Amino acid sequence: MKGLDSTMKIGTKFTARISLSILVLAMGWIGVSGGKAEAQSVQPQRLFAEAPAVPGDSAAPSPAASAKPSATNATTEVLKELEQMRARIAELEAQLKAQQGGAPAVVNAALTNGQPATAESSSLAKPALHESTQQEAKATQKPEPAVPFAYADWTWLNGNARNKDAVWDSKFFTPEIRFDANYISSFNHPQDDTLGGSTETFRSNEVQIEQISFGGDLHWENVRARILTMGGMFAVTTPRNDASPGRGQWDLRGAYKYFSEANAGYHFNVNHGLNVDAGIFVSYIGLFSYYNFDNWAYQPSYVSSNTPWFFNGVRIQWFPTDKLKIEPWIINGWQSYGRLGSKPGLGGQILWRPKPWLSIVSNNYGMGEDTLGNGNGQFGRSRIHTDNSVEVKYYDRPEKFLDKMAFSLTGDLGCEYGGKGTATGAQGQTIILNTNCFHDTPNSRKQTFAGWMAYNRFWFKKDIYALTVGGGAMDNPGRYLTLLPPINGADAITGSPYFTQNPGDPYKAWDASLTFDWMPRQYITFRTEYGYRHANVPYWSGRGGITPGDNTLTSTVPNPNAGSIVPGTLFVPGSFLSPTPGFRCVAGTGFCPDLRNDEAALRFAIMVKF
Repeated sequence: MKGLDSTMKIGTKFTARISLSILVLAMGWIGVSGGKAEAQSVQPQRLFAEAPAVPGDSAAPSPAASAKPSATNATTEVLKELEQMRARIAELEAQLKAQQGGAPAVVNAALTNGQPATAESSSLAKPALHESTQQEAKATQKPEPAVPFAYADWTWLNGNARNKDAVWDSKFFTPEIRFDANYISSFNHPQDDTLGGSTETFRSNEVQIEQISFGGDLHWENVRARILTMGGMFAVTTPRNDASPGRGQWDLRGAYKYFSEANAGYHFNVNHGLNVDAGIFVSYIGLFSYYNFDNWAYQPSYVSSNTPWFFNGVRIQWFPTDKLKIEPWIINGWQSYGRLGSKPGLGGQILWRPKPWLSIVSNNYGMGEDTLGNGNGQFGRSRIHTDNSVEVKYYDRPEKFLDKMAFSLTGDLGCEYGGKGTATGAQGQTIILNTNCFHDTPNSRKQTFAGWMAYNRFWFKKDIYALTVGGGAMDNPGRYLTLLPPINGADAITGSPYFTQNPGDPYKAWDASLTFDWMPRQYITFRTEYGYRHANVPYWSGRGGITPGDNTLTSTVPNPNAGSIVPGTLFVPGSFLSPTPGFRCVAGTGFCPDLRNDEAALRFAIMVKF
């Protein structure tokens, strides 16, 4: 308002000055009209072209001049007044421009010297004023917020796709196609070619399609959606680890298993962006991506392989700055299509990338009841989990043969607490169902998870080749995050009497891997990997396999007979460090799976992403 008042005052002064000048000019013309024709011949346009002659410059005054000195003096006064008026007008214009953001230096200099603006200076002032107005308009426009994390190249990160260019894009749709085929050779050579204990490797000595996906991102006027189909081994191996379809009716696995991502929502122009989405979306608990193309290794360590790959619920992504994301989750449960208990899961992610060489992420989950019980499934046992990672690119020399080096470090802690009562196990033992996060007691069992993993990657020859070395370890008493081997078709719903997951059951493991990648184009990776894994209880598929020879039913999911004991099988007292703690399986006329403490394997894969 202050600027507006000043402008109005200047305009009022300007109008008054013009009116006074017109009045004086009229009076002057009235006085001059009584003189001779020489005085009348003065042209109005010349008043603004040059200054009038000063009276008395001639050698002898003319009779007309001497006869009417008052008229000549009046004309002179009018001309002087008009010149002063022009100077004042220019000064007022300069003041007005200064209030609006400043006038050009050349105009200000003329006004400061007190000289009237010439025709040349006036012509310069007009484009300068127009330019000043444009600059003022730009200054008043609110700048567009920076796109989150767009200030740097993040394709070096473990868990991020390394594509720098989109093959095709439009205002409405950005397509995405993924393909992943592998050949795994376990040194244990299981006779049924079945592998367990992994969410990435499932069959041995066979070429298998791990993933084939089509879809992409849809975006129009702040409305957004993402759909990515899921075919191949992932379509059946990931859903079998979700027990929530075992509670209630309708086949949730059948409804969702062919989609790895299916969500939609709205983008709000708040800060650097606010997205609200609902549906199925990927989880990055454990750092590694669900999709092997994005990762530094084919078989990640346990804190990644044994933690969720997807969530079903609502996700809110808030970007307060272009370097920070805060993402709350309201979800059905821990990698579950539905709820397993009476409470939903709550969680969230904080992602901070303050420098182009540093990424820090923290994922946290809690409140969800994620253990399937009898009847309505409300077991009363809750889960909490924290997952934290840092990635550092500590060497970047694009012109060198060894052009890049980076490492990732991840640490996880979690536990389950609650539950009540007892149950009878498959071997006839009494199982205490109450759990806690600290230690065993007469009425409760310790149910915790602790794990870590670390990887270091080297890139060569402008990122055409890469070498990754890494591994990790986990300790999971209660085995609630230990992947159940598919013995006789067992899954998360059926459980298995051959590998129990009762509170307090011991499980510790570690692994290491060496990975070599050849990446002739940004859209394809040829991968060769050697991996070794060890557990403190027999766990990995051995030579005899994990499928009974007389199993007349295929190991489909779901299967009402999956995971059952083959008739004639016996369990006798045995070591605590066994698949069935305190008991040992004796085949008799039945079946015992061949489980080993160790597994070494070669992994070959071709992975494509457009």
